[in-house]
Amino acid sequence: MPVTLLLAGNGTLSTPYTLNFLDDPLAKSLVYLNKDLLKVKLPPFLQNLNTLFDKLCFYKFNRQTMKDLNDVIEWIELGNKTMFNQLNVKMQLYVFENSY
Repeated sequence: MPVTLLLAGNGTLSTPYTLNFLDDPLAKSLVYLNKDLLKVKLPPFLQNLNTLFDKLCFYKFNRQTMKDLNDVIEWIELGNKTMFNQLNVKMQLYVFENSY
């Protein structure tokens, strides 16, 4: 059964996405999939993911937005190859556009 971690916006146009992995109990529980591997590797991976999310904004020029989104996707794929695939887990990114 898939487990979904939701990304929460902070309400600004410049940095709309963050993953609250320090306070969210579900995000913290990911370490227990493989404590030896993920206790060391998961926090820096998620912090770097948040750094990439800080750059991602869909109100920039189209080319820059696509480059920033590509950086996020490449980082997620790197995490899948180095950490998650060996645990039979896959990280996926879903982006939804709000009609507001």
